[in-house]
Amino acid sequence: MPLPVYSWTAVGQSVDSSLYLPVGQRLDPCNTSGSGTDLPSDPNDLVETHGPLPTSASLFLGYAFLLTTSSERDRETNQLVSEEDECVQTAPYNKQYTENQLEAGGGFVLQEFNEGQCKAAYQSLLIADQHCRTRKYLLCLASGIPCVSHMWVRDCCHDNQLLNYRNYLLPAGVGLEDRIMEWHPRRSPFEALKVLLVFEEPSEFWANLLRLGGATSVCHHRADSNSPDSLDLVVTNRSCPLSVLKRAASLDLPVLSPEWVIQSLISGQRQGYSSHDQFRHDYSP
Repeated sequence: MPLPVYSWTAVGQSVDSSLYLPVGQRLDPCNTSGSGTDLPSDPNDLVETHGPLPTSASLFLGYAFLLTTSSERDRETNQLVSEEDECVQTAPYNKQYTENQLEAGGGFVLQEFNEGQCKAAYQSLLIADQHCRTRKYLLCLASGIPCVSHMWVRDCCHDNQLLNYRNYLLPAGVGLEDRIMEWHPRRSPFEALKVLLVFEEPSEFWANLLRLGGATSVCHHRADSNSPDSLDLVVTNRSCPLSVLKRAASLDLPVLSPEWVIQSLISGQRQGYSSHDQFRHDYSP
């Protein structure tokens, strides 16, 4: 059975600004999660659009879930990319109600990504309204956790049985040539790499993505200390100090933007360091 191709729409989504990536770390490609659409006032409409609460308290037993919601920017980008595709429209999405459904069915909902807890579960899934660039989505992509449409939850609750989530897989994301890239099992595009991160703000998010993607070591640049000589590349942005750029040039190290990290994860393979302008640390649209 071929996997469905989705065109996604959502309205009325609120934004938690605390989940944005730090300033200067490409806010556009990594936006935040929201709460989803407002719930209808009529209970019958609620069951029709979101599905009922499951009658079985063990429907999702053994499963661990992360939930996220696409940003407005994600939805606009996805709509433009998928305009020529044959699409199946999605149902309205309310993240909190979907969380209630999963918990009522015995599922364990993680508020934040935790690799250990995800591995301990029988099966871990990320639930979203569409493919996006939220922190959770990218972390799950890096760790190989399937990203699944919320319509899976709705249909499971309607049928009161566990359906095959693989028929509801979301894409990995949008590639640089504006092509939808299919979701893939865990890969290691950064295998054996030693990476230096240089950001003004804390960059643990990027460090986690690189480690999950197979990097051997990831270290953070500190102004009061020398960077290690044994490195393969530097990931930074336009705020990178001139001293670091000179040091990287002397060691013939590639200096790359976070977009290189994201695109390597979306494609499932290491992208060429100079294969696209957006991989330059000083790239400006």
